[in-house]
Amino acid sequence: MFANTAEFYDLIYSFKNYENEAAMIRNLINAEHPHAKTILDVACGTGEHARFLAADFSVDGIDLQPEFVQVAQRKAVTGEFKVADMRSFELEKKYDVVQCLFSSIGYLTSGEDVISALKCFRQHLRPGGIVVVEPWFTPDVYEAGVPHMAPPIDAPNLKIVRMNVSEKVGHLSLLRFHYLIARKEGVEHVEEDHQLALYTIDEMQSFFDSANLLVKYDPVGIFGRGIYVAREKA
Repeated sequence: MFANTAEFYDLIYSFKNYENEAAMIRNLINAEHPHAKTILDVACGTGEHARFLAADFSVDGIDLQPEFVQVAQRKAVTGEFKVADMRSFELEKKYDVVQCLFSSIGYLTSGEDVISALKCFRQHLRPGGIVVVEPWFTPDVYEAGVPHMAPPIDAPNLKIVRMNVSEKVGHLSLLRFHYLIARKEGVEHVEEDHQLALYTIDEMQSFFDSANLLVKYDPVGIFGRGIYVAREKA
């Protein structure tokens, strides 16, 4: 999904305060599972959350993007980071917390895939463990036809502008990112298409239920998109 721009990911998303988000995740874990010591970060990206959470927890991670896994491993050297699909991974370890943040669950565009992922999350929980999922937008919140521009990157030898206009087809949001990347060699135009499913809260709760997880929902969460916290049903 970010194969053409992986090297610039941390720069493009430098507007996110990962340290503050990690503090909020830490507080959530302490409230929901005060004895938690281990975290599996699913769709870990470049390991920014893991980097800060590693001060208090043992953090491992998985991601589909090999370049991200390599970067994450360098940032959180004490953890184990692997390339894996959230719908079908099998690890030898189990965890107190399995988390999936920054709306990565939205990339699963069918309910069946979401349920498969949640079942994998549950299967990797230690007794008493929790699943933490930060969702993508709900259909009533997402607006199509809105121009967006990420904060531009203005380094001495690198300039990046990313723009898109939000689109919607059925239950999918379409993000067609256009990048202008200027380096000494010249200006490059790169395009990426991202599709994320727009699930209602009721749909998400039904997916957790189908995965044998008892869930509760906080509409605010850590980045304004809400958050789900779930436990295996008794």
